[in-house]
Amino acid sequence: MTGDAPDGFPGRARGGTWARFLCAAVIVIVLTAAATATAGLLNVQKFVDDLKAGGTIRDAEDVITRADAGDPQTLLLIGSDHRYGAGRDDSRSDTMMLMRIDPDAAATTVLSIPRDLKVTYTDRGGRVHGPAKINETYTIGGEALTASVISGLLGIRINHIANVNFTGFREVIDQIGCVYVDVDRRYYHVNTPGTEQWAEINLMPGYQLMCGQRALDYVRFRHFDSDFVRGARQQDFLRQVRSQYDAAEFIQNPHEITRVIGRRMQTDADLHSVDALLKLAQLVAFSASKPIQQIAMRPYDEVGSDGAQYVVATDDELRRVRRAFLHPDPAPAAPRRAAAARRGGARGRGRGRRRRAGAPAVPAGPTPESLGLVDMTQTGKEYALQLGPMRFPVYYPRYLPNPTGYMTPNAGAEGGYPLKYRTKAQDGRMKQAYRFVVDVGRSNRAGNYMGVQGMTWTDPPILTRPSADHRTINGKKLDLYYDGKQLRLVAWRQPRAVYWISNTLEKQLSNDQMLAIAGSLTRLGRG
Repeated sequence: MTGDAPDGFPGRARGGTWARFLCAAVIVIVLTAAATATAGLLNVQKFVDDLKAGGTIRDAEDVITRADAGDPQTLLLIGSDHRYGAGRDDSRSDTMMLMRIDPDAAATTVLSIPRDLKVTYTDRGGRVHGPAKINETYTIGGEALTASVISGLLGIRINHIANVNFTGFREVIDQIGCVYVDVDRRYYHVNTPGTEQWAEINLMPGYQLMCGQRALDYVRFRHFDSDFVRGARQQDFLRQVRSQYDAAEFIQNPHEITRVIGRRMQTDADLHSVDALLKLAQLVAFSASKPIQQIAMRPYDEVGSDGAQYVVATDDELRRVRRAFLHPDPAPAAPRRAAAARRGGARGRGRGRRRRAGAPAVPAGPTPESLGLVDMTQTGKEYALQLGPMRFPVYYPRYLPNPTGYMTPNAGAEGGYPLKYRTKAQDGRMKQAYRFVVDVGRSNRAGNYMGVQGMTWTDPPILTRPSADHRTINGKKLDLYYDGKQLRLVAWRQPRAVYWISNTLEKQLSNDQMLAIAGSLTRLGRG
């Protein structure tokens, strides 16, 4: 049986998360390495043996659908601290995410399932549960029940299930040589006597290399922001893993990764066959050039009659999410004819061809003020001066989305704004860099910050594969990086340095706002 939608897609279920993308990052790495071994059945059998070491998910065959060769596949990825053979009541911090691999689609899509999503479901014994939080399904009925509920909720057939232990995440990140990450803000917490105790963290903002434990701390962080912001942060981490991991490094010994992770990951029994692994690995290989696109669920908060805090997705929202997951939007194509250059968003004459007599005028772009941006030239100049002497030009944006957005040092160890630092490039050389952090002030959910990055490393991995679409604003040729149709990064390259504006984790800034802010970058001492 093939296809994705069970007959009669239901609007609601019949029957999260502090590490939502740990499992996804590991799966991307493992499958990319596996795709290098498809030339010989002997190599594939070794991969199968590696996967068997972690154990088999019970009852998965009752809820998954086998895909024909060449058909797209949907994976349910679960992350937990559960150890194989231990009781379900020992499992903690379960995580649920769907990943869709389709070479014919515009992108590989990922969808986080909020752990507090309100559902009603029926367990394998026929007992009805609910209202309940969806992460309860893992404790009650394991991976198989979770898969059944998610499949019924969204009307999406699941082809494979993998459960990754968080220890495996840390080990595999170290094994691949760590990951460069664009950290949006300062993450800091130290446990002190008499205060609430949780995982400690001490990360500065800015583009930097992260190895196993630091990476785990970053994606695990769950305080002072929302579950949706955490999901977006973990999705961004997954994107960086995907863009930096080079399977060619493992062709000589392609099992270097799967031997490490095999004992930390359980999969459905179907993946313990050469045929199924070949189908999936080939899909990964054919999809290697596709971007990863996050699909955001937009539920609303609700307090149940039992006093529990839920998030609720309407029937319409579930249908919207399903469509976006199965049929992602492509990134905008390059315009056929260059538009008139916008001067910081203000009206002005472009540098394109002269308009023919009688031809319609090219409309000027919106002004920054009309986009809700605020002129913060003087404040930006004063903020940039705090960096002190730098070995390359410092640029600051004239316009911001929030007049009080610049993050400034707080008391004690929670400072770090603006940040002047050095980061190690892939060739081992140290590169000077700076980071401004701006609270956009646009959401009732804490944790959304815009970044302004400058550094002397002119070809960092984050700036590989820009869109074919470009813009020239104030004489700056801007490289654009999309997530679907929404800009997540706008970069400007110079001979000695590179600069970029990063959108918030939830991408709260519009494309026009991102372009206007990037176009307003002004050199310190000349503005």
